[in-house]
Amino acid sequence: MKASIMNQKVFLLILIGMMACRSSSDDSIIRKHPAAIDIKPSSAKFFKEVLPTLAKKKILLVTNPSGIGNNPERLIQKFSEYEIRLQYLVGLEHGFLGLDEDFSSTPVTIDSTFNVPIYHIYKLKPSDIQLLLSGVDAVVFDVQDMGMRCYTYLTVLKRIMDQVPDKKIQFILLDHVSPGMEVATSGAELKSGYENFAADFPLLFFTGLTLGESAKYYNSEFLQNRIDLKVIPLENYTRGMRFEKTGLAWNTPSPNLPNLDSARNYLALVFFEGINISVGRGTQAPFVYFGAPWFRDSEEFATLLQADSKNDYYFQPVFFKPAFGPHKDKICRGLRMTVVNLNYNPIRLAYNLIKLLKEKYKRDFKWNGYADKFFVDNLWGSDGFRKAIDANLTYDEFHATYASTEEAYAKKIKKYYIY
Repeated sequence: MKASIMNQKVFLLILIGMMACRSSSDDSIIRKHPAAIDIKPSSAKFFKEVLPTLAKKKILLVTNPSGIGNNPERLIQKFSEYEIRLQYLVGLEHGFLGLDEDFSSTPVTIDSTFNVPIYHIYKLKPSDIQLLLSGVDAVVFDVQDMGMRCYTYLTVLKRIMDQVPDKKIQFILLDHVSPGMEVATSGAELKSGYENFAADFPLLFFTGLTLGESAKYYNSEFLQNRIDLKVIPLENYTRGMRFEKTGLAWNTPSPNLPNLDSARNYLALVFFEGINISVGRGTQAPFVYFGAPWFRDSEEFATLLQADSKNDYYFQPVFFKPAFGPHKDKICRGLRMTVVNLNYNPIRLAYNLIKLLKEKYKRDFKWNGYADKFFVDNLWGSDGFRKAIDANLTYDEFHATYASTEEAYAKKIKKYYIY
């Protein structure tokens, strides 16, 4: 009997030790390794199953290093293997290689990788896009988005879809998930008259959808399903999974979102593009640093922000010198933002942060713009965000102006879920 009890105790001690080791091991993992998950990106299915169906066809390609454009040599080899003719490339905001800080100054250039014309869509009229589409059999669209209306790749998607002839061209979209998709659909609707390259897609500021789901929504709600749309989904992805836990690699969609820290912060700090603050473009930490030469008392300001943070994020004083954008080549005093709780409300943070900046730096703070046009209005899709701050409304008072819209959209978009 004693031996039996002793054996049970030994077994329990071993079991507890194994559980402790396992717990310690799990706690040390900050993100999943690609080899440890079953999720397969849409590109896997594209190369294996979809690409052969494009044999001997003429295509228009929209991609960059965040999609299949990250391996141009493989594309060239596969296109040759299946006798696919790449007629045109569409240039996104940061160019085919994703390295350009500014928009191209000309509508069309010759791409040095494929030796074909690359058309910069923000320089094109609808009739120009129609002309491009008239010469192809299919569009292949593959970029990483941010799940936000202001991220210009969603505008590119809409503007091409608008000009696709009825059922005459196959529209193939490789789907992605993004950190922004983890934020519930939120924000106000795009107001008529405020359409621009940073606000053209008819969803809320945070869409709550993948790019493929957004395409399905737009095709159904606005184009009467006239486009032959084929969305290639990710395999084995479950809605609501944190990006870090999917095991999917982060492929940089633009020079200023080089890693997930920048991408997470971008959800809120993108609003700083509407004020005279640098967001660290051209530094080692874009959308992590923010500040200006006139920014003073950064430690005191950080303390004020901490009081409102609910411990979801924190700030540290920094100095930096941006190579691009506002205050280029000037030494800026500012703050470094670190997100702790991924459930933080980015609109609330942006609103309260800008409101505090305006109150504390009355003489220095400015809304970026010209005449009666303000860039923050272009981002938000109306003048509501700016005017609420100017009227000194609390965030809760501001949110109340569009809360019912969020509820309506949350119900409306569910039927377009793929995952």
